[in-house]
Amino acid sequence: MTTREEYEQIKAYARIDGAIMGGMWILSFACFIGQFYEPVLNMAAMAIGISAIVVSAIRLKNFRDNILDGVISYWKAYGYSLLTYFYASLLMAAAQYIYFQFIDHGFMLAQYTAMTSSPEFKSLMTLYGIKADEMKMTMDTIATLRPIDIALQFLTTNLFLGIVISWPIAALLKSKYKRKF
Repeated sequence: MTTREEYEQIKAYARIDGAIMGGMWILSFACFIGQFYEPVLNMAAMAIGISAIVVSAIRLKNFRDNILDGVISYWKAYGYSLLTYFYASLLMAAAQYIYFQFIDHGFMLAQYTAMTSSPEFKSLMTLYGIKADEMKMTMDTIATLRPIDIALQFLTTNLFLGIVISWPIAALLKSKYKRKF
């Protein structure tokens, strides 16, 4: 059973770790946008995004070992990880809303429209059995999305990712044994 003080402590540390992870996700998103100018940034975006997951596990391990003396139940570890992903997702959604509302001005849609208009992409879609009018309808649907719709979609996706990834992280990092000094 978790006491109120333990819950407050978990929330406080999860907010810090969520801010770290959210910052990494924002940097990854910035590299994703930058890939349209410099393609090598695509690899950086993926590397930073994946490393954020590893950093969240390392931060949970540090919380377990340094704050809880090496003892954390599965459910506390899962809750901590969920809160970390929740705070990171909120930060990321806010950053994406700001980007799409005030900075993008249709840039990303124009880039994807240009990409889908290329002969190489059209031949790839033909290979997969996707018709040109279906792709145009998809692009038109994307064009109607408001910045808040995009941010909420990413928020939902990131929260779901957090729910799924927190299972194995908590299972790997739970511990019944006190840390030996």
